[in-house]
Amino acid sequence: MKKSLYILVISLLFITGCKSTKPVLPVVQGMIYDGDNEAVSDVEIYLNNRKNAISDIYGHFTLSAMDIDKKYELKAKKKGYEEMFISFTYTNPSQVIYLRMYSSRELINLAESMVEQKKYNDAETYLIRAEQAGGSYLSVNYLRAVICVLKSDYDTALKYANDIIAAGYVDSYIYILLADIYKNGYSDIENEQLYLKKALNLSYDPAIQKRIIKD
Repeated sequence: MKKSLYILVISLLFITGCKSTKPVLPVVQGMIYDGDNEAVSDVEIYLNNRKNAISDIYGHFTLSAMDIDKKYELKAKKKGYEEMFISFTYTNPSQVIYLRMYSSRELINLAESMVEQKKYNDAETYLIRAEQAGGSYLSVNYLRAVICVLKSDYDTALKYANDIIAAGYVDSYIYILLADIYKNGYSDIENEQLYLKKALNLSYDPAIQKRIIKD
């Protein structure tokens, strides 16, 4: 009787132990930085088009339920940032993925840096990326207009500037840009003065005041 009871207890312990043991799923750790090496939080991570994780406030994320030696397509997505795509094969639990995601503002800053270096093609490449990342219409197209002025392409610069105004963006620096386009591109003093006055009405600037011809 004692022997039977002993066997029963052992059997129950074995069954209970089996029920409490959970399988450990293979995972991959990841980290996301922006262009300034700051962590990027709230990034949605997709594996083979299925949402798998979200980065925390430290930029960390964990990919779960991985299959060994399987190839994955990863997409990282966050509003205001450039989407990232990478392919990788899961090989071991110590595998770590590092991602760098640029915000639209960082991409515009990089474009401005390229303009200062007169690398206009590189600047346009950054502006395209900024546009795709949801960058400001005003910032992207104003910089494009400036690039056209620097390249003496005044017709295209004028189109960009007029499109910005038509889109509802009105600011003194847009009017100053138009004044410069008419002056340097077309020797059109009448329109130059018109837009200088519009700029001055929005924001007083002594330098602009000096450029206005008194009637």
